[in-house]
Amino acid sequence: MSRRHVVLALLAAALLGLGSVGPASAAPTGCTTTTEWVHEGSSHYYGRGKVTCTTGRYTVKLQCRNQQTGVGYVRYGGSAVDAPSTATATCLSGNVAEQVQAAEDPRPTTVAGCVTWMEWVHSGSTHYYGRGRAQCDGGTYRAQIQCHDLQSGRTYLAYGTTVTAPATSTGLCRSGNVAGTVTAAPR
Repeated sequence: MSRRHVVLALLAAALLGLGSVGPASAAPTGCTTTTEWVHEGSSHYYGRGKVTCTTGRYTVKLQCRNQQTGVGYVRYGGSAVDAPSTATATCLSGNVAEQVQAAEDPRPTTVAGCVTWMEWVHSGSTHYYGRGRAQCDGGTYRAQIQCHDLQSGRTYLAYGTTVTAPATSTGLCRSGNVAGTVTAAPR
């Protein structure tokens, strides 16, 4: 075999080998989510979330809220499961599950699987619905909050801290201004 044929054969083998690195992890699809009541002694709260998908490997992710303080947070389920198994997670005792979704396993490296929510701000005697939060399964991002100045009628954007998943980015509208929508903006 000539040197050229050897080089071509090695090149072909290398190119063919790239496609056989291993199966790519597919994002979960065909997911169904449910929220259930939790009964702990005399405490009853709507804080358990379940997810079942038709394909992929995943865990469950809950966006929970403490009804006493109004503060939200994200909670992931335990071990990841393969479809069509059901993944389950529970908010902290007495807290309510507001969003339930499948979280891809392993977690993505790009901004994906984001949940956003708004909260009340208590600053002295001023109380306004002006805090925005964003949390994603992967990537680097920050909360982007569309704020509304009720006095002037103007809208503007406020931004939260830049974080890497799965941290939560938090931002505030100006004092007394209301948060309209919150998104996770890639950085």
